[in-house]
Amino acid sequence: MSGPTLYEEDILLWSEQQAAVIRRLGRTRRDVPNELDIENVAEEIESVGRSELAAVQTHIRLILVHLIKLVVEPDAEAARHWRGEIVAFHAEMRRRYAASMRQRIDIEDLWRSARKQSLLAYDGVQQQVVAALPLNSAIAVDDLLADDIDSFRLVERLRQATRPPTD
Repeated sequence: MSGPTLYEEDILLWSEQQAAVIRRLGRTRRDVPNELDIENVAEEIESVGRSELAAVQTHIRLILVHLIKLVVEPDAEAARHWRGEIVAFHAEMRRRYAASMRQRIDIEDLWRSARKQSLLAYDGVQQQVVAALPLNSAIAVDDLLADDIDSFRLVERLRQATRPPTD
């Protein structure tokens, strides 16, 4: 029995390769029917991989937002729920993740987005806590891609990277 296919292992890379093959066929083969809309077919195949990448990035941003919630409201009644959500987002992110996505995940952009979303969600003292969070991510992509995610350790890392409030 053969092993997993590229389609099963890395949908993003597979979709890009397949789209390139289709485009090349459209340029080089004269027996391709005119009715075949090569460019749009290739684009649709590529969109499958891009969609998976977007889902992975969304789950990472959601993990970051929930980690920020735990920094801002460590004793909130919902804290256990947020930790559970982090585990669920992590599991779904890992299920959809493919190796070719690694270099395309911009953790700094995702961090800025999560931080901005959190700034808008709070006011008063809680908003000041969010504003004191680092401008650059204190969490690396590799922390999020690990087999297990340790929300306690990541929250502590965010707390340590938080700037002291200014008077």
